Amino acid sequence: MLGMKERPLPGDRPKALRLNRQTGMVMGMIVILALLPLALGDSNYTMRLLVVSMIWGGVAIAWDLLLGYAGIFNLGQIGFFAIGAYTSAMLSENAGINPWWGLLAGAATGGIIAVLIGLPCLRLAGIYIALLTLAFYEVLAPLLTVGAAIGTGGKRGISPVTPYSIGGYTFSGSNQVPWYYLALGLFIVCLVVGFFAINSRFGTSFVALHDSESFAQSLGISRYKVSLLIVGLSGLMTGLMGAFYAHYTGVVSPRVLGLEVFIYLVIMVLLGGVGKFPGPAIGAFVIIFVSDWLRGFDRWRLLIFGALVVIIVMVAPRGMMGAIDSVQAAVRRRRESRPVEPGAEETP
Repeated sequence: MLGMKERPLPGDRPKALRLNRQTGMVMGMIVILALLPLALGDSNYTMRLLVVSMIWGGVAIAWDLLLGYAGIFNLGQIGFFAIGAYTSAMLSENAGINPWWGLLAGAATGGIIAVLIGLPCLRLAGIYIALLTLAFYEVLAPLLTVGAAIGTGGKRGISPVTPYSIGGYTFSGSNQVPWYYLALGLFIVCLVVGFFAINSRFGTSFVALHDSESFAQSLGISRYKVSLLIVGLSGLMTGLMGAFYAHYTGVVSPRVLGLEVFIYLVIMVLLGGVGKFPGPAIGAFVIIFVSDWLRGFDRWRLLIFGALVVIIVMVAPRGMMGAIDSVQAAVRRRRESRPVEPGAEETP
């Protein structure tokens, strides 16, 4: 009616709130991270932690696309990270290719291997996908160890790995600022790709398959094709961060496939919230800094993180972002339950 304010449909509110929250959090993270070096000054140690956090934050986002949104239980995500790292390092050290091209090569290789693994796996479902991808993860380390003949460096890996250089300037560990902003650029790529993958028509299709596969297929959505696309996209993002990791740390070895790394990544996603973008990325920052704080506990760290997983699952099963959702939902219900005074909605 004329003179009345139009209310949004009740079903539209959660989606609008989710989009606004995701947009606000992504923009807030980008602005804060872009300005942090100004506050940190020459604190190279803290900036190293932030660089590592952004690396694993990008990997956590990529993995959450599979676990949280597509419902694909891929346990071989660290394998794509290692493949991206080894691809870039091998091209740089064995073939003399510019490390900048290694970023693209690592991303492409990660995506291609992910698709090749997905071709047989995605014809199965549930636990069988998890078992096959876990087998890939377990087999990869021995293959890299015995692959010295093709340039993997064997058990010792590849070291040193050539750092990036631009305009005659070579990135070095003594100055973390160039590394920081390059990591931030790659992290932003992962954030943007993740955001649009989730909120685009493509994202709607794989979320629909996760929520109700039979209904989604009745609308003409192919589970196999959509799943293969999201697996490839996730592998590409993970391979990209792996390639950067190799040149940032200056060494890549089968140790990157260790159980500790896998556990940390699992906790990042759980803490942030499975299927709660950009929660896993925030979880990565928390875990990296907590892990550094717990360095003095040495062998007890894994036990502490194992206990942390149990606590998260019991206290906040949907992670930090899920807790925020619960608070927002409670506030919204409280507001909607308030009685509306007569004439309150009419404009003067």
